[in-house]
Amino acid sequence: MKPELTEKQVKEIRFLRRKAIKRRQMIVLSLIVLILIVFFCALGLHFSVFYTLIPVFLLAVVVILGIRASRQAMAWEKKVSEAAKKSRQEKETKFEADEAPTYILPAQQADEVQFRLGPVDSGIKSMNLKAFDHGNGFNQQEKESDLEKADLF
Repeated sequence: MKPELTEKQVKEIRFLRRKAIKRRQMIVLSLIVLILIVFFCALGLHFSVFYTLIPVFLLAVVVILGIRASRQAMAWEKKVSEAAKKSRQEKETKFEADEAPTYILPAQQADEVQFRLGPVDSGIKSMNLKAFDHGNGFNQQEKESDLEKADLF
């Protein structure tokens, strides 16, 4: 079984793939220039134009291999995105309230008291206090009215 790739390794693979694309582009450009040179030399120096087929064949091979590499890259990217999506879903469902871990504290092992970790409800509905605004400083007169406005329970 293959271990999952880290984010750094995925970035390195993408970087190497971009470099390979640039190399293929340079090879294609060079072969096109070579095709034109051979063709015009064949016309001017009176040798067979069929020699142009050599760089044309090489150009076709490079394009076909580029298409193959592109298909492999798309399949790999799809696999990486599915693995990332799967790991994100596993992280989200890992600590739900039903599956919260139970811990026994060392000081209370004799009593066998267990604590269950889960979502905490603070009971505070909203708290909008202007008295703690750092722009105006702490205003003592507004403190009482703001605390009365705050819906704490």
